[in-house]
Amino acid sequence: MSAWAIELVVVDTEVVAGLFNSWPLFRGNVNLRWAGKVRVDNQTYAWMGEDYSSKLVNATGLQITPTRSIFFMQAGPMNITVTFLSPIEPSDWVLQSLPFSYMSFEAIATDGRPHEVQVYSDISADWLSGDRSSAVRWSQNATNGSIYQEINLQSPQSFVEIQGQAQDGAAYYAMAKRDGLTWQIGQNQTCREQFSSNGSLANTVSTSFTPIESSGGDTVFAFAVKLGTIERTASPVTWSIGYVRNPTIQYTVANGSTQKLSPYFVKQYGNDIEKAIETVTGSYPEILQRAIEFDEAIVGNASKISSQYADLVSLALRQTMGALDFTVSTNPDGTTNASDVRVFMKDVNGNAQMPDGQFLHGRVNPVEKMYAAMPALLYVNASIIGFLLAPLLDAQDLVTDMSYAAQDIGVAYPNATGIRGPHNQGIEQTGNMLIMLYAHARFSGDGSLINAHYNLAKRWADYLVAQSLTPTDQSTADNQGGANMTNLAIKGIIGVKAMAEISRVLGESMDAQQYDKHAAALVSSWQSLATSTDQEHLLGYYGDEQSWTLMYNIYADRLLGTEIISQTLLQRETAFYQNLIQSAQISGSTPLDTVLGNMNSPAWELFTAAFVQDELVRDSFIEKAWETAVMSSELSPFSATYYTTVNNETIANGSAGPAVGAMYALLALNLPNMTISVSHHADEYSGNRTSSVGALVGGVVGAFGGLIFVSLCIFWSLRTRRQARRKEKLASTQKPRGPILSASPYTYSPPHPLPSLHDAAITTLEDSNQEVVEITSSLEAHATQDSVLNEALEKGPESDTIVECQSPSAPTFQDAPRSPEVIPASREPVLSGRDSPIAPPETRGGGVLPPTEVLRLQTQMEMLWRTVEEMRAERRSEPPPEYSG
Repeated sequence: MSAWAIELVVVDTEVVAGLFNSWPLFRGNVNLRWAGKVRVDNQTYAWMGEDYSSKLVNATGLQITPTRSIFFMQAGPMNITVTFLSPIEPSDWVLQSLPFSYMSFEAIATDGRPHEVQVYSDISADWLSGDRSSAVRWSQNATNGSIYQEINLQSPQSFVEIQGQAQDGAAYYAMAKRDGLTWQIGQNQTCREQFSSNGSLANTVSTSFTPIESSGGDTVFAFAVKLGTIERTASPVTWSIGYVRNPTIQYTVANGSTQKLSPYFVKQYGNDIEKAIETVTGSYPEILQRAIEFDEAIVGNASKISSQYADLVSLALRQTMGALDFTVSTNPDGTTNASDVRVFMKDVNGNAQMPDGQFLHGRVNPVEKMYAAMPALLYVNASIIGFLLAPLLDAQDLVTDMSYAAQDIGVAYPNATGIRGPHNQGIEQTGNMLIMLYAHARFSGDGSLINAHYNLAKRWADYLVAQSLTPTDQSTADNQGGANMTNLAIKGIIGVKAMAEISRVLGESMDAQQYDKHAAALVSSWQSLATSTDQEHLLGYYGDEQSWTLMYNIYADRLLGTEIISQTLLQRETAFYQNLIQSAQISGSTPLDTVLGNMNSPAWELFTAAFVQDELVRDSFIEKAWETAVMSSELSPFSATYYTTVNNETIANGSAGPAVGAMYALLALNLPNMTISVSHHADEYSGNRTSSVGALVGGVVGAFGGLIFVSLCIFWSLRTRRQARRKEKLASTQKPRGPILSASPYTYSPPHPLPSLHDAAITTLEDSNQEVVEITSSLEAHATQDSVLNEALEKGPESDTIVECQSPSAPTFQDAPRSPEVIPASREPVLSGRDSPIAPPETRGGGVLPPTEVLRLQTQMEMLWRTVEEMRAERRSEPPPEYSG
């Protein structure tokens, strides 16, 4: 594998640099000038960057781990090790969100004799902008324990990218203070010749601010260290490089207002970047040790499968984690709202195509990329997925004119502007969302998201019930189209089954039974339609006996333990793939299907490898993904998808993106199931259940007044009590599977407490500055829920002793992004009792409501009666009270 294609560091979602006689590259195609030199016995050698005035080191080896790229080389009589470390701290989000990486230098004599050694490195201002004509300014600074250089654009542009590079950040190059350290900011040739001649720098700063690229010579920011006459370095010489953006994300909430979100580390450091740099430069030994332990755990587990698999998981993780921004909001007084945590994913070098043919390269929280990256995120910390899902869910809770899930919440990172409206990936993205929702709850133990957004999840599940079996006018995110795609259909069906499990763990037994029945019926029909006439394998498209496909979506069935795919079918599909491989019908990388014969995906090959029933077939898919990664015709970072040209060249399609987290598909199968619980805080402040009631109350008061309003307050109170009872008995109903592979996730105790969705403000009403419905009840004075209900109905609307309700200023759908078209379902939605359709609540201003609004309110009253009947049924099934004494 070419050293050019090795990922060196990830310092931010905006910066990935990826040695020797060429400059590192940004996202595989733009130079980021970063130089490295070593001087041994007065002879200068170049070990990074274009340098025609120095000898080149001899490369002798390379090691890639999940957090490090380690280069071994020889400079005269010294063996040199240069390590690029991008820390991955999944249990400490302060450290994880610090956008700094490390480069360290170590040397040892090959002849056992002492030699005079000095080492040097510089960066240019390339890190600041994709527009190399941009003017920059800089400064030299010092703290108690470090020296750092800061570089800024003279005219930054907030939340703007040029050629994929942000235009509003500051670059930092820093070192811990040590003996022999010198520095210089000046013209590139001047600084490098100063080191080559003297082995040190002048400790001077140029005051002639220039553009990034200048005809008179570009400015560089340099450090050098005199190590003296040594046989080996006593400790690593370490540089820290960072790119800081604050605010990080421009986020549009459901009511249309915009928030500017800060990186999570401000929770600890505020705006004190010097304190953060002091931590970064002073903590390298501890961070390196944690990285080594982290790497050894992951590589050790992966190596139990194969050495090639260990290579793949090592290549993938930095790309996945490097695409994430961990954020918090700030209060009006500038303080950090530590409970309001969100995570955003950038579709780095994405390849999504719009209907007009335009390609999008900066989508925000792209759902299919999150789905592909899900195994890696689950493996390192399942909570991350919850905070990624939250902005998507919040954006869609109050949207009633689109019955399926959105593709993303923005197309120009870092601007999270909201959903884009109708699209033709309804089954794809809705299945992805429901699968990820249940996976998050199952492996994190946090049920707050599925509880808060239950109504939204039900709406999506009803869409899948209606549409999944025979997909028409649908596309996958890989641009696979055509009617009756077998692999797309099963994703939707697994999504329905995931909804059954969500309902089950939340105590919604009637919903669970209904979705179970639907999933069972759908998968039975699907198997009949999708199986070839010889019963040997699954077709790519119903009825097309010449078609086949990589059935990678079956992976979700294994991951979630839903087990709707029979073992017999899995064994037949495995045997079919084995025959394809042995007969050389699959040569090189595996195409996605018989239509997209020139497109292959290491991500989906690994999903497939994780469900096949034969280790040899599994290892064949791993080998094909490995060969694609290391033998690409292009010098580019690892990609989730590739194209094979007519000349059999493998070309990356969307390199350096997060979807390669799919490499962790096999490791994720061994994650333990967690007991799922719902926090009171999240239930109170977030999601569709609260906001829907608030919106409904506002509309009811304007239309019908006292009677319905009081009845709905009763409904709200009883529903709240019922949810409280649910929480007491809430637990995961799935027993942990016996893993096939003997691997386990890596865990360690975090230095800082990890945030929880239980404490996060994932709100709709709060974000839209709406007053939360306040309900003060004397229900506790009654012996049972039935007696309370009977008394309420007997007293009627004049009663003021049961429930007091304050009418809020209800949110309106004008406050949230809306889609211009209603996509009706062809079948009735699943109901929790009587077969009466439920329309999502909608709020208008005061006055007389149109007939459609009256119908909506009538159906909401049906919800009240249904809930009453469910409670009575539950009450009848409970054992009689026990008395003591």
